[in-house]
Amino acid sequence: MPKFFGRRLAALVVCVPLFSTYAEAAPSCRAPTPAEAAVYTTPLLMPGVISPKDGTCFLNNFTVATSDGVRLTANVFLPPGANSGSKFPAVVYPASWAAADFFEYLGEQQRMAQNGYVALAYTARGFYGSEGVVGVAGAQDAYDFSSVLDWLVANTAADVNRIGAAGISYGAGLSVLGAAGDSRVKAVASMSGWSNLIDQMYGNSVPNPTWLSILTLSGTFTGNMDPIIYEYDAAIRDPDVSPAKIAEITAWGVVRSPLNAVDALNARKVPVLISKNYQDDMFSPNSTLLMYTRLTGPKKLLLQPGIHASAELAGATLGVDNPVFDQVHRWMDRWLKGVQNGVDTEPKVNMQLKFGGNRETLSNWPAPELRSNTYYLGPRGALRWDFGCFCWKGVTGTLGTSPNRQSYGDQIDSLLDTTATTGLIPILSPIMESAGLPVINHMATILAGNGIRYEGDALNAPVKLRGSPKLQIRAKPNLKRGMLVAYLYDVDWAGFGTLVTHGARAVHWATPGVVTDFSFDMNAIAYDVPAGHHLALVFDTADSLYGAPVHFGEMFRMSMAFDGNSQMTMTLPVR
Repeated sequence: MPKFFGRRLAALVVCVPLFSTYAEAAPSCRAPTPAEAAVYTTPLLMPGVISPKDGTCFLNNFTVATSDGVRLTANVFLPPGANSGSKFPAVVYPASWAAADFFEYLGEQQRMAQNGYVALAYTARGFYGSEGVVGVAGAQDAYDFSSVLDWLVANTAADVNRIGAAGISYGAGLSVLGAAGDSRVKAVASMSGWSNLIDQMYGNSVPNPTWLSILTLSGTFTGNMDPIIYEYDAAIRDPDVSPAKIAEITAWGVVRSPLNAVDALNARKVPVLISKNYQDDMFSPNSTLLMYTRLTGPKKLLLQPGIHASAELAGATLGVDNPVFDQVHRWMDRWLKGVQNGVDTEPKVNMQLKFGGNRETLSNWPAPELRSNTYYLGPRGALRWDFGCFCWKGVTGTLGTSPNRQSYGDQIDSLLDTTATTGLIPILSPIMESAGLPVINHMATILAGNGIRYEGDALNAPVKLRGSPKLQIRAKPNLKRGMLVAYLYDVDWAGFGTLVTHGARAVHWATPGVVTDFSFDMNAIAYDVPAGHHLALVFDTADSLYGAPVHFGEMFRMSMAFDGNSQMTMTLPVR
C-alpha cells in the first residue's frame, strides 16, 4: 500500500515529460531542430535537447543499478560542451527523505550546469521510483552512492578527479557517508543534515513526537519502509522502554551517523561545508556543531534562522539566488575547479542573527572570539513578604552573577502545562519565528505550581549570545521518570519575554526522591539581548515538541534541589 501511494504521488507531482518509462541508460543529447529552438523555454520540457539559450542539456528518466541489483531513479544536467570530449567537474545530489530526483534539486542542478558542472541527482533506495527498502542511511545506502558515481563517470563527461557531493537533510547525511566511503569525492556540502542519529531521535532521553511522526508518515506514503523503523519509532515514544532497547537503537544508529564518518573524511582531508538552521527541530544544530569541531580538513560553517531545510529549498528546487547555495557554489568552485575565491581563507563561521537579519563571522568553532558568562540560579523559596525591599518574594527565583548560598527545593508538577512554550502551533510557530515573528510570552502568566522562572537584573550592556547555553541543574523527581523543559527568554521592562532558545532533559530510570543531574545544552542560537532588558530562565515539565516520559494521565513532580555547596548554573557563550 505505501509503495502504491508513493507511485501515485510521484505521478501527480510532476508532468509527463519528467516522469515516464525509465530507460536503462541516459539518452544522448542532440541539437534542437529549428522548430524546437523557436519554442524552447526550459530544458525540463525538452529533455535530451541541447538548450539554444545556454547550451546545457537535461537528461532524465534513467536508472542506476546498485551493487545488489536495486535500480535507483536519477537525472542529470550537462554543461555546455558536454559532447565535445572534454571532462568537467561534477556534483552528485542525493534526494532528501520523502523527496525525489525529479523535483528536489532541478533549479540548483541547472545553475551548476550553466557554471560548467555535470550535476546529477538521484532518489535514495525505497523512495518513489527507486527500488528496494528505505534503509535510513545504512551501509547499503553508502554503497548505492558509489554505484551512482560509477554510472556518472561511465556515462557522462564527469571528471573522475573532480567530483563533489551535496545534499539537504537525508541527502546531506548520504553525501557525508558516501564521501567517507568513496575516495573519488573531493568536496562535500551538507545542508540541514544530522550528525549523531540517536541525538536526533532521542536527544537527552527525550523523543521528538512531532518530527518523528512527520518522518514516519512521509516515508510511509512515499516509500517502502523497513519495518524496523516503525518498531524503533514506537520504542522511543514508549515511556516504559528498556535501557537494553535504547542501547540496541543506539547501535543501529552508529553506522547511520555522519559523526562516525569524520575519521575517514579527516584521513583524506576532504573539504566539508556545513549549513544549519537554528529552528531546525528535526535535526537540531548542537550535534552537527560537534561534528564540525572534529573535522580537521578544510571546513566552513553557515548558521541562520529557519526550520528544517527552509533556508535551502528555494535555491535547490527553483534555482533562485540563495545565500546558502551561493556558498555551496563557491565551495565547489574552490575545491573542484581550483578557483582562488577566498572561501578557504576567510573566517570559517558565517552566522546570521535571529531576528536581526545581519550576518557576522567568527574565525572558527569553538570560537576564540567568544567568552563564557556564568549565571547562578537562586531559589524562589516560599511566598513571603520582605520588608528589606518592601516586596513579595517567592514568586520568582534569581539569576545572578554571584553563587547561591541558600538551600531550598523549588517544586513543580506536571498536572498542567504552562504558557511557556516553543510555539503554540508545532512547525507553524517556528516557521513564523524564522520569518521574524517571535514567540512571546508574559512572565506573569506562568503558573507557579507547574513552572518556575529564574530572572536576572536589567542588563547594563547588551548580551550577544553566540552558541549553546549550558545548564547545570540538580533536581529530584518523585518517580523514576521525569522531565525538565527549559526556555530562555529576553524580557522587556513590561514583563513580555521573547523566546531565545530552549531545550529539554528527561530521565526514565531514576531513583525516586534522589537528586539527579539534569545537565544539558539548549539549542544553539545567535541572539542579541538589548541593554535594559533582562534574562529569564523558565522551567516546566511539558511541551508539544518534547515527548513526555510518562503515560497519558500520569503525573510527576520535580524539585529543584538547591544547596549552598552545589551550584546550579547557566553558562552563555557571548561575544
